Amino acid sequence: MNDVQRRGLINGAVAAALTFVVGSTVVLATGSGGELTLPTPTATATSPPPPDCTPSFEIAESANVPETRTPVTLLGVAAVTSTQAWAVGGAGDPEAPAAVAIQGWDGNRWTTVEAPSPGSSTNELRAVDASGPSDVWAVGRTSSGFGEEPLVLHHDGVTWAEVELPGEIDGILNDVAVLSPTDVWAVGFAGDPDASLERALVLHWDGVAWAEVEVHRAIGGGKAALTGIGWVSPTDIWVVGYHHFQPLVLRFDGAAWSRSETEVRGDLLAVEPFATGEVWGIGTPIQRFDGETWAEASVARADGLTLVDGAAVGGRDIWAVGMRSSEDDPATRMAVYRYSGRRWVPVDGPPVGGSDALTAIDALPDGTVLGVGTKDVEAGRRTLAITGSTCPAR
Repeated sequence: MNDVQRRGLINGAVAAALTFVVGSTVVLATGSGGELTLPTPTATATSPPPPDCTPSFEIAESANVPETRTPVTLLGVAAVTSTQAWAVGGAGDPEAPAAVAIQGWDGNRWTTVEAPSPGSSTNELRAVDASGPSDVWAVGRTSSGFGEEPLVLHHDGVTWAEVELPGEIDGILNDVAVLSPTDVWAVGFAGDPDASLERALVLHWDGVAWAEVEVHRAIGGGKAALTGIGWVSPTDIWVVGYHHFQPLVLRFDGAAWSRSETEVRGDLLAVEPFATGEVWGIGTPIQRFDGETWAEASVARADGLTLVDGAAVGGRDIWAVGMRSSEDDPATRMAVYRYSGRRWVPVDGPPVGGSDALTAIDALPDGTVLGVGTKDVEAGRRTLAITGSTCPAR
């Protein structure tokens, strides 16, 4: 699989980059969608403007077990409430993790949670989303040595369990959007990308069973994969990915899927839509849809920058995460960017030793921002988590 394929297919293009370096998924995502535009307060004669504020982030203690050298890679995060969030990924070889990895957040710390790993050779979760504390879905891949199959797990508020999918589907699920307990969408690809035979895969849960949804007429022929999904309502759902290695954007209006054409080249890995008709495509580069056309967004200090996921507190408070790299240093550095109405600018935070990257971010309307990723040090791979502090809308 070449680098372009890997970036398009893995919810963290970051995972591929870290593999090279060391040998090796707002609060509702995924790259997770469900964002509604929040009204922006306007200053009046009787209401003073908000005080000056500088967004920042801090490192949160993640669930690393010093006694084990098993590497853990986190690829997705979903914040359900200010005191409940989930992070998912894989434990073991980053290329073929032996077990799924799930961590829970209680508002203060992350802890490891048990979950099924049905495959005998590979099990990995790439995204997670929720409609509430007792309706959490995670998607990814599993294998028992005869090709990869989509994997879906569900948390009912007590335990995680595997959910049966339609038979005879091979491939991987990269993202999930949970609109309600009876309306869940998952996207990825079916087929073999090594043979250039991948095709876009969309699955839908109606509260009873999962079913495959036809989207190929909207895309056209040839290789295609889907990497991210976001939503405003059941009649306004957006999906991004690639078609023949060019950016692909699809929209569902409640009845049919259609293609939204973009002339911007690069990778699209996540999408954040709003009720105003504005849509942000997160990737390299970031793209913005104004309701009519797509255009490349202005990003400060973008050299060596790869952004892989985004999360919105409001229409003028959007975060994106990924990594920075340089030709002079084989290590990567996590990147956190924020849009506040004009352009995307970096958010400062503490440095982390080793090679590190962020793979997913999520945010709640109350300003809660959570991000997850990985760091590689001499002792091996460790999980990484951050908490962000946003600013009042201006």
